[in-house]
This record gives sequence, structure tokens and C-alpha cells, in this order.
Amino acid sequence: MIKAAGGKYLVAGGKITTIEGEPPKPRVVIQQWDSLEKYQAYRDSAAFKDLLPTREKIAKFRTFIVEGVPQ
Repeated sequence: MIKAAGGKYLVAGGKITTIEGEPPKPRVVIQQWDSLEKYQAYRDSAAFKDLLPTREKIAKFRTFIVEGVPQ
């Protein structure tokens, strides 16, 4: 669903090695989107909204948007 909406996974789970500070929660997912507007369109989509009841039952989510740097 994320791929179809224009996003891609950079990280999904995997081993976490803490170098400094508090360790993250047990599972970390990082996605990349071409724009904030595309991400917002995905979050506003009927497909995403249909998943919300299941999503809320299985986990707690913390979501952040971080602006990237030009490559």
C-alpha cells in the first residue's frame, strides 16, 4: 500500500545498535516519500483509514516527519 502511494521503506525492523542516548522502541520503520503532500495524501486515503481500527489494536505508533537534505 505504501509503495502504491509513492513511498518506500528504507528500514523496517532489523537489529538496532544503540550508540548514544536512549534506545528506540523495539521496532523502527523509516519510509521515504517524494513530498509531504504525497505522504499526507496516503494518510488521508480510504485504504489507510480502513486499516486504522486494526492498526490501533496491534500497536502504538509514534510518527515523525523529517525533512531530508538534497543529495
